[in-house]
Amino acid sequence: MFNDPRRSHDPVDPKDVLSSIGEVVYTWDLPSDDLRWGPNASDILGDAQAGTLNKGLAFARLLEPGAGRSRYDAIMDASGADLGDGVPYRTRYAVLLGERKMWAEDTGRWFAGIDGTPVRARGVLRLERPVTDTDLGAPSYTICDRSALVQRLDELMADQMAADRSVVVLAAAIDDLTRINDDFGHEATDEILIAVQERLRGVMRTRDRLMRYSSNRFAIILTGCPVGQIETAARRFVRAVSKSAIETTRGVALARIRIGAAIAPDLTRHSGALLTAAEGALLDARRGSLEAVVVARSASPAVISETASMDLDALGALNERRIRMARQPIVRAGDRSLAFHEGLVRIERPDGSYFAPGDLLPMLERRGLVRLFDHRVLELSAAGLVQEPSAILSINVSPISLTDPVWLDAFRLLMRTHAGLSERMIVEVTETATISHAQESLRVIHAIKDCGCKVAIDDFGAGHTSLRHLREFPIDILKLDGAFTQNLARSTDDRFFVRTLLDLAQHLGVETVAEWVDTEAAARMLTDWGVTYLQGHLTGAAEIWAPGATSLVRAA
Repeated sequence: MFNDPRRSHDPVDPKDVLSSIGEVVYTWDLPSDDLRWGPNASDILGDAQAGTLNKGLAFARLLEPGAGRSRYDAIMDASGADLGDGVPYRTRYAVLLGERKMWAEDTGRWFAGIDGTPVRARGVLRLERPVTDTDLGAPSYTICDRSALVQRLDELMADQMAADRSVVVLAAAIDDLTRINDDFGHEATDEILIAVQERLRGVMRTRDRLMRYSSNRFAIILTGCPVGQIETAARRFVRAVSKSAIETTRGVALARIRIGAAIAPDLTRHSGALLTAAEGALLDARRGSLEAVVVARSASPAVISETASMDLDALGALNERRIRMARQPIVRAGDRSLAFHEGLVRIERPDGSYFAPGDLLPMLERRGLVRLFDHRVLELSAAGLVQEPSAILSINVSPISLTDPVWLDAFRLLMRTHAGLSERMIVEVTETATISHAQESLRVIHAIKDCGCKVAIDDFGAGHTSLRHLREFPIDILKLDGAFTQNLARSTDDRFFVRTLLDLAQHLGVETVAEWVDTEAAARMLTDWGVTYLQGHLTGAAEIWAPGATSLVRAA
């Protein structure tokens, strides 16, 4: 089927289709700030300034101040907890790409680290249209980027601390701005942001300062404020914003803010560190009640220590058999009946809780532990399938293990040992693996198929694989990258791209899974277009797998 000479001509290349609609995918590692773009980045962002595309903060400096939330703000404003498949975010901003100033829509999902905060994001950037002279009016309020705020804060701290006066930074953000933006639209959201700033300014002392940065972030700088009065001062700002609804051209909205605070010189004498501490406290405030105000008391060495020792915890979990399998249902699109599950690894802490999964795989790869975990996942999956004869499971194999002969030998042994097991196991490999180690991956995929298992390509659609290359691999299932399926109701370009990928899959004669399906509207569209299976919050979240048990435990 895949080498049919009648199909020697490529009718479509996903990379070219993605470029034709002005979209490019990206992955952003927040701790390192590394920003990686899909292979068609030069087609979409080709005339951007050199050095601005490989770091998240550098790219953020290309955004026009006041013309939309940055990606960082959109991620931090997104409500919800990462239960394994991320938290959606969306924003729109004006960005300067070389000589072009363009409106861009930025959508994706962030994934949590060990402390539950965002550490990684996957998304799609879509260029909409050029920015016109009338789009960006001169704002009547103070706005700057983060670096300008740090510089201004540095000047204030030097002046105030020379006179033995304290400086307090309140980092404030509107709560659940993503929902407000969805309900009222970008224009009304801008009106709300301006109104919030004016309300904050209305209850300030004359010697205090207010600056808006990163679109949905406000820095309120208080001088000579004692530690014991910080929370009282902060609540004055919280109540000023929420005292009454805000009238916009799209209707009446109620806005609330959360505040995190940090004080100098008690905490630090460095402006950048002070702002970072206030922003960290703001993240903690988002987890509390609506009027919660969090004051940073220390630099939180516990998080640093936990991050540094996570590899030891992971090894301990292996040795103490605290590796668990979660699984998420994948249902048939037509009748929503269960087809199979995707297996997901979880590390249990000694206290019975679980590490947040977002930073797990990158950490295992960095520490060189991924082979050990892939072996354990294989063992647990096989054992679970033996205990539950009706179950069908797909498991993910890292590119490193895919080319490891020891893993392949273990896989073959398990398939030979347990009759009928191979018919109930699907092996998922990434698009990247098929490109980086094409010949070796092809050999291993053939070996897996020879055992009787099906093979799926995960996160398909990011543009890595051409149709000609894909034909060489005996693939049974294509899993569409969720970054494209999560925004179908709003984006005509994403609808066109997903339909093209589904047509491509039908041309190849393979089944398809749509990931990150969260809404009934998206599910109906995908079903109408011929997708085979659905996976996402709409059809079921990931749960810890206890084969033979009558119930499952929600996987945190």
